[in-house]
Order: sequence, then structure tokens, then C-alpha cells
Amino acid sequence: MDISPAMSRHTKCVRGVRLGRVCLWLCTAALASACGGGGGGGSSNSASTNNNTGGSAPPSLSLTASSSVVTAGSSVTLQWNSSNADSCDASGAWSGGKPVDGSEQVGPLNTDATFSLSCSGAGGASLREVTVRIDDGDKDVSVSLDVADPVVLENGQTQISWTALNADRCEASGDWSGEQAVSGSYTTPPLASNATFQLTCTAGGDSAVALVTVEVTDKTLRWQAPTENVDGTPLDDLAGFNVYWGSSSRNYTGSQNLGAQAREWEIPLGSGTYYLALTALDAENNESSYSNEVRKIIP
Repeated sequence: MDISPAMSRHTKCVRGVRLGRVCLWLCTAALASACGGGGGGGSSNSASTNNNTGGSAPPSLSLTASSSVVTAGSSVTLQWNSSNADSCDASGAWSGGKPVDGSEQVGPLNTDATFSLSCSGAGGASLREVTVRIDDGDKDVSVSLDVADPVVLENGQTQISWTALNADRCEASGDWSGEQAVSGSYTTPPLASNATFQLTCTAGGDSAVALVTVEVTDKTLRWQAPTENVDGTPLDDLAGFNVYWGSSSRNYTGSQNLGAQAREWEIPLGSGTYYLALTALDAENNESSYSNEVRKIIP
């Protein structure tokens, strides 16, 4: 990831933002080796927090269809279950408010349709989608491959489901392997890094390929603290950090104060996409401008 550090009008800060004479930067994949996995202290000396929903568990949600491929004019039954949710709303090929658990028959369907359901509670919101495709009578081999959760936390699991048309056999590759049925589902093992699941289905000389990628993320923000001033002299007045976050870039609605020894922070927020930045404080409580911004997706 390309990191564009903030610049003082008069002083260039090569790797971060300027606090008086101090440079500061947040860790991303591009700086992982420099950050050393976030060594150092934890989130010590925490003070005020705004808009922190971390006290409530985020909602979990499942959404399934009775069939993923149907003939034109058919109907399917959608079923969903959630926990830690107060309300659910449908979008896509259906709409309106829904109970937090339930089932509903939809149709008749004459075109491919994607059904989306978002459920929210005190801990955030979760979104799930399921696609139902129309069998148009084409005898060519085709395969659809779907993932329940395209983003999971480190060591999280998700479910892969697929349906192949006009195929005799299917073979898995990538981060799974072996012969598979022409339709089915598969629960991944705990994932420590991004994973790609590919499925090739064949009949005679005809074949079709589909793949999905699961992104693995964590809830930890890490940074490399400054150790010297821009002019090379030792830094001796670092007093702490402020972490800022919001749901849109550079529009921060929450903050957390951390002690000078902190080098990482476990994000106490529910499901969602967040933009985070860091500032540094000196002994006189002067605050730097924002660091580079990091985008985190929390499933």
C-alpha cells in the first residue's frame, strides 16, 4: 500500500506526520516488517472514548435459499437467522422490514435475482446476500460459487456453497482440494490469511471455473512510535497518542486517548468499515496533525 505522509510547509517528514519536530506513522501491510507486529506496550492510560459501540456484541446473520438454480417462473424459500440484532431490512430483489428470524417464499422468478438482508443491533450491523439463478436450458457447463462471509476475522471460518449445471464432476483447487459433488457446501477451516477457493466443473470436453476469495482481517491497529526528532536528536517529550475513527474517510466521529507506551490498540467496534488515523501528543499536550489513514473492515 502506498502511504502518503503529511508534510509540514517548512519541514519534510519522510514517514509520517509532524509534531513539532516529530514524525509518526501508522503500520500497514507495506510497513509490517518495520513495525515488527506491533511490539511494545498495549493500550495503556486510556481516557475518553466517543461513539464506542464495543460494549455490545456485533450481530451474526445467516441467509439461505432453498435452491440456488431454478427454472423460469419458479419460487424459492429464503430463510434467515440472526443474533444480537434488533431489526432487519431487505434489499435487492426483495424489500421491506423483516423479523430478526424467519422465512419467506419469493417468486415467481424469471431472471437471476440477488436477495440482500441487513440486520442491526447495538453492536453494529451485518449484511448477507444470496443469489438465485435461472436455468435457461443451456447445455453448456456452468458453475456458481458463493461465500457466506467474504471478510472474516483472523482464525475465523466461513461457508462456501456452489451449484454446477450440466456437469459430471467438480474439482477443488487453491486453498481447498479434492473432488466435489456438482452442488454442495463446504465450511472452511480457521483462516490465518487471505484464501482463494477455486472450483472447476467438467462434462466431456466442456468445463467451467469459478472462484471466490476470503479476506482475513484483525481488529488491531498498530503503529511505529517516533524515537527521534526530524533533525536527528532524541525524542524525549512524547506523552501519548490519540486514535480517531469514523465511517467515512477523514470524517472522524470517535476518539481514544492512549499512553506514550502504546504501540497497538484492539479496536472495540462492531461490524462495519472504519477509517482510522493517529495523532501524537507532547508533554505540553500539543497535538500533531493526523497520520496516514488506515481502512479496516470488521466482519
